[in-house]
Amino acid sequence: MNIRELFDDMWALYVRINPSVNKVRKLIEQHEGGPVKNDHIAIRTFNHPRVNREVLAKSFLDSGYKPVEDLKFEKKKLDATYYLHDDDDLTRVFISELKLEEFSPELQETINQLINQIPNKAIEQFDFCNSGTPWNPITKETYDFLKEESEYAAWVATFGFIVNHFTISVTDCNSFKNLEQVNAFLKENGYRINDSGGEIKGSVEQGLEQSSILAEDIIVEFDSLEYEPHDIPGCYYEFALRHNGFDGFIAGSADKIFESTDNK
Repeated sequence: MNIRELFDDMWALYVRINPSVNKVRKLIEQHEGGPVKNDHIAIRTFNHPRVNREVLAKSFLDSGYKPVEDLKFEKKKLDATYYLHDDDDLTRVFISELKLEEFSPELQETINQLINQIPNKAIEQFDFCNSGTPWNPITKETYDFLKEESEYAAWVATFGFIVNHFTISVTDCNSFKNLEQVNAFLKENGYRINDSGGEIKGSVEQGLEQSSILAEDIIVEFDSLEYEPHDIPGCYYEFALRHNGFDGFIAGSADKIFESTDNK
């Protein structure tokens, strides 16, 4: 497997779990009259040494990606790094990790028990960053417990290692001139925009404007003695408009984008 095949598999899994995102892309492409370009992907993990962002970045680094900048999200208790490749056709990669030591011993123990289930061989695979849940399904009770402290922790424990969101590059769109037009178009087609911190995060002056739809609920079969699936927010689609050659990310904006998977 090479990096382009990995990205194809990431998209396939992302769409299989969250069918609505494919509808969004098709809507945008119909409006554009052609294919859209991806600005970046985002992956979530924990800062545990077996699965931290350095571990999940290995396949990208081995494929020529380079770390560009580290970002901190104090309120969310997250650290992140974004990676770039010299080939402009290869999308930016953003990997964040939850700082487990800043949470309760009970949460840490719960997450550690999940990570301890992962075979070493699984971690060594090129596509580990797209392997889903390499542990047994959690219970709904565990999900609710984790979510009390961290929506992020509950989301990763439920979905594992998959792309949390792809991002349409509005910078490379022809029919949309700004994010206001994109958001209006999506709302006309029945999608909800994440309005935490405003529908548009960032500014022209900062070099990056971002918006996103809220993650739609998908059916999750938690581990249970009784078959009782539950609706849980899955993945979402983001939209990015870059200005003045800015290639990075803005922590304050990304902080609000994270909330696209919160229950609303």
